Formats: sequence, C-alpha cells, structure tokens
Amino acid sequence: MSIQRELEERLSRRPEELAVCYVDLDRFKAFNDHYGFKRGDEVIQATADVLLKASGAHGSPTDFVGHIGGDDFIVLTSREKAEALCEAIVRDFDAMARQLYDEEDRARGFLLHTDRKGNSVKVPLLSVSIALVTSDTQPLTHPGQIARIGAELKAYAKQFERSVYVKERRGKP
Repeated sequence: MSIQRELEERLSRRPEELAVCYVDLDRFKAFNDHYGFKRGDEVIQATADVLLKASGAHGSPTDFVGHIGGDDFIVLTSREKAEALCEAIVRDFDAMARQLYDEEDRARGFLLHTDRKGNSVKVPLLSVSIALVTSDTQPLTHPGQIARIGAELKAYAKQFERSVYVKERRGKP
C-alpha cells in the first residue's frame, strides 16, 4: 500500500490514536559524496532495517514503515507507543551508523570532506532527526496538515548536531 493511502486510511479510522514519525538522515549527502553511492545505499538499507526492527520491538503490531525517498522515511504507529519507538530508533540508529564509517573517520568522530567549493570541512557523523506528529495538541485531519507540522518539527530537530526526536508542544494546555 502507498504511504498516502495508508495515512488516509488511518486518518479515516481513528486519527486520535495515530502518531506519524518523519525520519530524516542528517549529513547523508556528505557521507554519500565521500564514500560513494554504494555505501550510501548501505546507509539507506541499514536505516530501513533499524526502523523495521525498532517498530517490531517497540511499536504497535499494525505499524507501517515507508521510504518516502532519498534519506527520508515515515513510520505510522500508535500514540501510546510513539515516544518509546522514537527513543529506540535514535539509540539503534546511532549504534548502527558509527559502524558504517572507516575506522579512521569513526575514531576522529567526523569526516574530513571537501565541499563543492574545494574547501576541506569537518562533517559530523550521521545522525537522525525525527519529527513526531500526534493529536496531542490538535486534531489530525488530513495528510497535508500532518506533512506541514512534520516539516516544521523536522526543521527544528535538524538544528541539533545529534540524533533527536521532537514532538509538537505548541498549543498544548
């Protein structure tokens, strides 16, 4: 089933129980440019594996995991399981991601990468930003609304230089 259809179906049934996790890799482009697309593909596959395993262990039996494209994923879960699931994703992603680097880069804690202008830059290791959208602060009514909230939260999460999940808290009584 497509992501759009799955989201619409869940919204039509029990939107108050829905939690949507937008998962985005941070600094993936630098990793992909540095190590090549084959290793970049390994990052995408390994991230999907982390999401599936975390969902199976910490999510709901009806969780849906989808690859939006590029380095973006989505997990549809229940509100009651969402925060524990996000915590597991962050923990498991960080453990997995370090292993994808060459020993020297892993020990140093960053990539020495050449940017588009030919400058040498220090790029922190991969991390994951998760935007957690639930109906805690407002009713969820349609996919566009969820995507807008998710984009705002994801932009905020990306300000951190570590793996993190953020949840909407504005407007909460």
